[in-house]
Amino acid sequence: MRSLGWLLVCFLSIQYAYSAGSGKKGVALNPSGYHCNDINAFTNIHWWYDWAETPWYHTNNHCHVNQRSGRVPMVWGWRRNIDYPMHLPHDSNTVLLFNEPNFRAQANLPAAEAARIWKNEIQPKLGGKTLVGPAAALCGSKAQCYDNSYEWFTEFFQHCSGCKVDYIATHAYFCNADQTMDMLQRLWNMFHKPIWLTEFACPQSNSVDQQLNYMKQVLPRLEAAHYVAKYAWFTTRTHGDGWITSAASLLDQHSSTLTTLGNYYNNF
Repeated sequence: MRSLGWLLVCFLSIQYAYSAGSGKKGVALNPSGYHCNDINAFTNIHWWYDWAETPWYHTNNHCHVNQRSGRVPMVWGWRRNIDYPMHLPHDSNTVLLFNEPNFRAQANLPAAEAARIWKNEIQPKLGGKTLVGPAAALCGSKAQCYDNSYEWFTEFFQHCSGCKVDYIATHAYFCNADQTMDMLQRLWNMFHKPIWLTEFACPQSNSVDQQLNYMKQVLPRLEAAHYVAKYAWFTTRTHGDGWITSAASLLDQHSSTLTTLGNYYNNF
C-alpha cells in the first residue's frame, strides 16, 4: 500500500506541474488591432512582450483594465527619441534588446555598431538587469540583411568580447519542428548562450490545422531543450494573408477570445 501511495503522490505532482504551466511559455502581443483584455485572455503563460519599452497602445485605447503581470519591455533598436533616451519601467528586471538587428527593415544595426552601443550605452545603464538579445534572425538575402544570424552573432561577439549578454534571442519561421530545433541547437553550439525564441510560427500557411500540428510537434521539444530559456508564439492577433497569416492568431480577430490555436497554446 505504501508503494501505491507513493505512486499516487508522484502522479499528482506530475499533474500539478503540468497544470501549473511552463515557466518558458510566453506570448508576443501585437499592438495592431489591440483590445484592452487581449493579454488577460491568457491564463497560463509566464511572460509576454510587445516590442516596446512601455505599453503605449493600452493608454491610447483608453483601457481601464490592468494588464496581467509578466511583461518584459524591449529596446527595439537605436532610433533617437524612439528607442533612446530609454524610458523603461522602473520595476523591469529583464529587458529584450534589438529586434532583428541584421535586417535593414528592422532594427538595422550592423554587428559592430550594435556592439558599440551595447558596450557604451546598454551595459553601463542596464547592466544591473537581465539582458536578453540581440535577436538576430535567419535571412536568405543579402539585399535584406547585413548577414545571416550566425555570421551576425559571430561578428557581434568579436566586437563585444566580455560584454554582459545573459541570453541571446532569435526568431524561427518554419513549419517543421526538426528545422526549428536544428537552428536553435546550432546557435547554442556556436555561442553557448541560452536562447529566448521570441517569435515562431508556420509561415505563409492559411491552415489552422497546419499551424496547430506544427505547434503540437514543437512545443514539447522547446520544453525539453535545456538551451531554450523562453519562447513566445507570433502572435496574439495578425491580420490578412501575409508572411504570417491570420491562421496563426491566438486571439479572435474582433475580440479578446482565444482561437482554437490560442486555446491549445494557453492550455499546453
